[in-house]
Amino acid sequence: MALILFPAIDLYEGKVIRLSEGDFSRKSYYELSPLDSAKKIQASGCDYIHIVDLEGAKLGEPCHLKVLEEIASLGMFTQYGGGLRSQNSIKSAIDSGANRVMIGSLLFKNSDMPTTIFAEFGSVAMPAIDIKKGKVVHSGWLENTEHTPEEAISTLKKVGFTVFLVTDTERDGMMSGIRSDLYTPLVGEGYEIVAAGGITTTKDINTLAEIGVSAAVVGKSLYEGGMTLEDALAAAKLKGE
Repeated sequence: MALILFPAIDLYEGKVIRLSEGDFSRKSYYELSPLDSAKKIQASGCDYIHIVDLEGAKLGEPCHLKVLEEIASLGMFTQYGGGLRSQNSIKSAIDSGANRVMIGSLLFKNSDMPTTIFAEFGSVAMPAIDIKKGKVVHSGWLENTEHTPEEAISTLKKVGFTVFLVTDTERDGMMSGIRSDLYTPLVGEGYEIVAAGGITTTKDINTLAEIGVSAAVVGKSLYEGGMTLEDALAAAKLKGE
């Protein structure tokens, strides 16, 4: 099975941007509108898209549901996250067209919440395991926990979650390549890892596929010349044949 590629669109104040290491003072703005960016991705032959509401992550509630609705109408499999910190906001994202929602903060602030979320949303909910200095962080990467990613995944697996977004926050937006040793111990039977953070070249995609990662989120590299979407898609498909 081919590794699935999720081109990323990060949103802030209605525009497509990228941050470096999640730092809001280090923004890069891109010319195309969110919808036109999504159309360009679809025209390249990609059926998947990863949308991050950075403004929502900062403020604690989704700010781009209208944009989500427009992009979801294109028919691609759409992942959406950022500011989904209540059951109502999760419902709103799903109602706006998200096929899968990324949830971080909500799962780590209350020990009962993972069971509640899985019971209500099932496999549509994907835990966001954001890693900084070996530990899980949340709330726009601004709040630390004492959980290792292995511990977090183990706990959430027992609840029933089967797909996990694992982001290397220290590489995200840096175009510096992946740390394969971060993902290797997290891959296992019966669940899937979606990797994000620092994925820059087709070699990174090849490495992730060899490790056993199921999907990869690629952002800044596609916008700033690290690799073309066509080459990234070809690498992902090749590893599955």
